Amino acid sequence: MQMSSFKNEIVSFSQFCKEQQFFISIDKLQTYFGYIESKKIQSFEEKIRYLFFLIPKDKDEKDKLKHLISEYFNFKFEESTSFEFNFFDEYDLNENFQDVLINNESRDIDFSKIAIEIIQDFENLDFSRPVSNAYWLNQLKKTKAYEDILSLFDVQFEDSFKNIINNLNRENFSNFLDLKLLELLKEERNKTRDAYQPSELDNKDQLNELDYLYTNSEERKKLLEQTYALGNKLAIKFKKQIKFSNKGNLNLRKTIRKSIQSGGVLQNIIYKPKNKKKPKLVILCDISGSMALYSLFGLTLLYGMVSRFNSIKSFVFIDGITEVTKDIKKLKKTEIESFLKNWNNFVKQDGHSDYSRTFEELVDEVKKSNANYKCLIVIGDARNNYRDIDEELVNEVGKSFKNIYWLNPERLKYWNTGDSLIRKFDRVTNNTSEVRNYNQMKAFVNSIDFKRDLK
Repeated sequence: MQMSSFKNEIVSFSQFCKEQQFFISIDKLQTYFGYIESKKIQSFEEKIRYLFFLIPKDKDEKDKLKHLISEYFNFKFEESTSFEFNFFDEYDLNENFQDVLINNESRDIDFSKIAIEIIQDFENLDFSRPVSNAYWLNQLKKTKAYEDILSLFDVQFEDSFKNIINNLNRENFSNFLDLKLLELLKEERNKTRDAYQPSELDNKDQLNELDYLYTNSEERKKLLEQTYALGNKLAIKFKKQIKFSNKGNLNLRKTIRKSIQSGGVLQNIIYKPKNKKKPKLVILCDISGSMALYSLFGLTLLYGMVSRFNSIKSFVFIDGITEVTKDIKKLKKTEIESFLKNWNNFVKQDGHSDYSRTFEELVDEVKKSNANYKCLIVIGDARNNYRDIDEELVNEVGKSFKNIYWLNPERLKYWNTGDSLIRKFDRVTNNTSEVRNYNQMKAFVNSIDFKRDLK
């Protein structure tokens, strides 16, 4: 396709985008045309791919533009495994830039070397902690070493076209560096992972004591089924106690009158009606990156409870709460993992754990509701990304619920280290339990006494 014909086609496409409420400015189009002409790009596929690279300014715009390109041009995007990079002479003025190159002539970038140096420079990397690789990647991206390497692109160009390409270089560089970091994290964790080696346990007991984080897909399938049953059991315990607690005091007069009618035989005991609202149970589940696979088991326990009774409300959170009671009820057991994979739907701000904001919203939810919230079950590691939490807020949480139970999937020895805030909640929780495997979760469920706690 000739360049003039291609430009006309892109102008028509921009009009199509406008009709779909996606606007491409003339300046961006001119920059785009200037780029493909300067690079002498001939392939239609390459031209379309660079349209996607150069026009959007954020993830939402990229997602929308990708959809519009696919619809208008019937174009399918392939996942790129090559590193897209455009060199400018200005980069050569930065001495640090030469350190990341494998070869100055070919200008290949040594991502392995960069990733190794970033990991080695991070002192707090403890691979025995039961958190996901994505969590450690997030921690690495906050380090000075990571920020320093990306500062290579803190170059200001007089040419606006070069500034756009520089931002594209930075994004691609960061994406490929992240992939290499994840690859190395996986390798290092496999080296240090302690395999569970029980001595005198049968296969079932071995599985029940296996850390959730180290289960394979077949093991997870069995454990999730057992966890669902535990959720049912906990819900039934709660439901029974609701029925019991809703009975008022003995109505002696009516009971005696009823027994006289049956010849003096005490057949039915009559209770006075209780005006109190039914007590409700709230479950709050952390689905942030540090929770790794534990969120899946936490949500399955939650699903086992919510799917049976209406007196149970459920929320998930990362940096703010989202009620999922109705959504969870609609799911099949096999769909819980897919539900969890859409964690980005529950991001409220920056996507990092924020227990302070979460509990503020939960307390507000309780205040606005007329429901009788009695019990709260929290499933989370209490890691707050070094954000503090106000003591008055913790007190408010304690006042909002008569009983609070906390399931923490971290090993006890890691509690109150680093950014863990679990100690802040000690004074308001009835029971804080380490729950990393099925046996620990079963013990937690068995330990709850709703008869005592709902009085």
